[in-house]
Amino acid sequence: MMNLAILIRAELTEAGKDYKYVWLTIFFILLGFTQPLINMYLDIILQQLGGTIGVILDPNKPPPTSSEIFLSTVSGQFNQIGLIILIISFMGLITTDRQSGMQDFILTRPVSIYSYVHAKLIAHWLISMFSIFFGILASYLYTVYLFGSFPFLKLLSFSILYSLWILYLVSLVLVISVYIKQQILIAVLTIGVAFFLLVIKGLSPTFLYFLPSSILDVATHQISGTHDVHNSSVVCCLLITVAHLIWASKKLKQH
Repeated sequence: MMNLAILIRAELTEAGKDYKYVWLTIFFILLGFTQPLINMYLDIILQQLGGTIGVILDPNKPPPTSSEIFLSTVSGQFNQIGLIILIISFMGLITTDRQSGMQDFILTRPVSIYSYVHAKLIAHWLISMFSIFFGILASYLYTVYLFGSFPFLKLLSFSILYSLWILYLVSLVLVISVYIKQQILIAVLTIGVAFFLLVIKGLSPTFLYFLPSSILDVATHQISGTHDVHNSSVVCCLLITVAHLIWASKKLKQH
C-alpha cells in the first residue's frame, strides 16, 4: 500500500507540473456553460444564422426542463468533445514512461506491476474527475440559474455513477497502451471503442446491460427517472474495469 500511495502521489504531482488540473478544469467548465447558453439563446442564434427558414421547429413541443438541459450537456458535450480531449490528455500514461525509461526504473525497484498499474488507473481517474466535477458543477449552477433547479443530491448520484464510466475509460487506455507504443494510435483506438460503445448501447437491448457504457443510462436515471435500467450495469462496468487491470498487468509481466 505504501508503494501504491507513493506512485499515485508521483502521478498527481507530475500532472500538476504539466498544469493538467488547470487547463482540463477550464476546458470542462467551458463545456458545462455551452449547452445551457445554446438552449437559452437558440432563437437569437437561429436569427443570426439566417432565421428559421428551412429549420423545422415543433411549436407544440414543451420547453426543456433544467434536468433535460443538464443531461444534454453531458451527452452532447462531455461524452463527445470532452471525451476526446480527456483521452488525449492521458494517452501517454504508459507510453511516456516506456519511452523515457521510467517504467524500467520503477519496475526494477521493489514495486509490483499491479501497484504500478493500479497507481496509473487511480491517479488518472482522480485527475479526470477533478476537472469533470468542476465542469458538472458549473453546468448545474448555470442551468439552475437560467432554467430552474433540480435536487443537488441527484446531481451527486449522477456524478458518482458517471465517474465509473471514466474509470472504465482509463482502464481501456491502460490495456491498449501495453500493446501499442504510438500515443496518437492509442488515442484513436480508445476514442473509437468509446464511441462504438456509446452508439451500440442504444441499439441492442439484449446486450445493453453487459456494456460498460450502459452505466451512463443508470447515471441518467438518477436525474430523469425516465429509463428502465438495471443496476447490474454497474457491476458489469466494474468487472470489465478489473479485467482490464489484470489483463494489462499480465501483459506487462511478459515484457
